[in-house]
Amino acid sequence: METIDGQQITSVHPHYEHIFVGVSSTKPSEGFYISSQDLVVILSEFEFVVGKKRTRRWGKVEIDKWRVERFDQPRTY
Repeated sequence: METIDGQQITSVHPHYEHIFVGVSSTKPSEGFYISSQDLVVILSEFEFVVGKKRTRRWGKVEIDKWRVERFDQPRTY
């Protein structure tokens, strides 16, 4: 198994019922697939601020709150 650092992720695209995650590599099609259930687990770790812009609601991750690991809180999975 190969470990992918989050710094290497370059794109995320839906692909039928899965999500394709592109990574920086010499090959443009290099990447991997994850399920929508795995993405739910990942996104559940973040806090979002939701604001309305015209007709859609957009979520923004509060990244500054997650720069340091929060050891005092239990994992949600």
